[in-house]
Amino acid sequence: MDAAIWGLIGTIVGALASIGTTWLAGRGAHTLQQEKSREDRAERASAFQRQTLLDLQEAIHDALRLVNRAHIEDSEAHRQTKEWGKNMLSDEVNEGIRLALRRVSILVERVADDELRSRVKNLMSGATQVLLSRNEQESRFYIEKISDDARQVFEEVGAVLRHHY
Repeated sequence: MDAAIWGLIGTIVGALASIGTTWLAGRGAHTLQQEKSREDRAERASAFQRQTLLDLQEAIHDALRLVNRAHIEDSEAHRQTKEWGKNMLSDEVNEGIRLALRRVSILVERVADDELRSRVKNLMSGATQVLLSRNEQESRFYIEKISDDARQVFEEVGAVLRHHY
């Protein structure tokens, strides 16, 4: 009888050891899978931010280029009519500005960095001020201001981009 009891105890211990080993292996696999999922999500988020920032750089550049064209058109009209802001912008510039500012507005909301998002919004606010200027001096002031601000924003976008590589 003693041998039978020891055999039963050995079988139970072996079964428990097997169950414990299986449980530990499953737990380890589950932990590794969760970690891989977190890494995949982080990489997708980083890739999304990279693409958003690259698209945002292009959109800002397009918007500022068109705002400069609007300033030039206003300046030329001012030389001819001696009145500022009374003439309509060309359809190409007017529609281009609308679309460029719309694109920047959409893209900037996708940026995860709050400070950068705020700086881009301030830059676009300055660009809008060029279009709303009451005279050539005011428009020129805002053109110069957004030129300086744009340089800083592009540097900051570059720094954030490098962080995502």
